[in-house]
Amino acid sequence: MAGPSLEQWISDRGLQQVNDPDVDKPVYRLPPPDGRITLSAALEERISARIRDARERRNLSRSKLAPLLGITEAVYARYEASVSRLTVGRLIHICEVLGASPEELLAPAAPHLWGENQIKVDLLLACIDKLRGFDEETLQDVFSLLDRLGKTGTSGHGGNGAASAAPFLSGPPSV
Repeated sequence: MAGPSLEQWISDRGLQQVNDPDVDKPVYRLPPPDGRITLSAALEERISARIRDARERRNLSRSKLAPLLGITEAVYARYEASVSRLTVGRLIHICEVLGASPEELLAPAAPHLWGENQIKVDLLLACIDKLRGFDEETLQDVFSLLDRLGKTGTSGHGGNGAASAAPFLSGPPSV
């Protein structure tokens, strides 16, 4: 597979080399608009805090949540304290059990992945939250509108990405 060179990929994505003390080798990260790249340990701490906040907002104790995840309270406490790192699978399981969206737990840790400023982040997250409540027919209508806006360039992004969701219009993806 040819594809772009490593240097071209780094340049095209605007990635910056970072020396993260938790990683043995240099890594490349996308800098947020303020230019301050959050290192791995700080990301883990932010995610851990969001999980704790989500659990507390739902009035669920650690002792009640841990068995739902198939782990002991002590193991779960290490996740909230950012002593143990979460796997993606465990994070998904926590979302399922808490009834939390991935955005609720991840967006505050890396808001630059949802927008270039806080207003755009907040708007996008509010839209995602609103979309979750729509039935399939309404979602198809909303997608059609967004697709038309993308084709006319009204979205400000020239329609990039609008066609990528087209396969889902005929039904959910098979797994």
